[in-house]
Amino acid sequence: MSDYMWGVLAGLALVVVVAAIAKWRRRDKPMSVAEKADYLSNRRARMLPALAVIFLSQQATFFSQMSGQHLSAEKAKISAWLVLSIVMLFGLATKGFWLERKEVRDLIDDENTRANRNEAMRWGFLFSMAAAIAVYILTMFDTVTGREAVHIVMSFGIAAAILRWGVLERRAHRDA
Repeated sequence: MSDYMWGVLAGLALVVVVAAIAKWRRRDKPMSVAEKADYLSNRRARMLPALAVIFLSQQATFFSQMSGQHLSAEKAKISAWLVLSIVMLFGLATKGFWLERKEVRDLIDDENTRANRNEAMRWGFLFSMAAAIAVYILTMFDTVTGREAVHIVMSFGIAAAILRWGVLERRAHRDA
């Protein structure tokens, strides 16, 4: 099996382990569907800005340490980034909380959350386009590979969308 596939599998395994730990921690606390939805919604509002900052700092470290030789460690980093990006995009594009019951997911995804998520996706698109313009200008002065360009555009778009969604959700919970 290639190094790339090992990196993808390691990223997927990490996601499954984190989800299992989160489920295990809350196993013995009985809550109604509404209480659980409120709890998870508050947790998401606290988690999203931190997740965006961690994601961006990970990308800054990634680009500062790239040697351009496509070694095994770099392939693993790229694979882990790709898995994390896909998971974050799915979380942004869907109701999230995939391991919860449908009733809980439906309560979490109210009109305000959908409006906040749509606004966040708009910001993500705009930041992606701004990053693409910046990469285009950068290519006039330096060589940028296609993989690096896609990495930059996706990283800025995803981070901006996740950060904006988190800020809007925190504001909504603070005002409620």
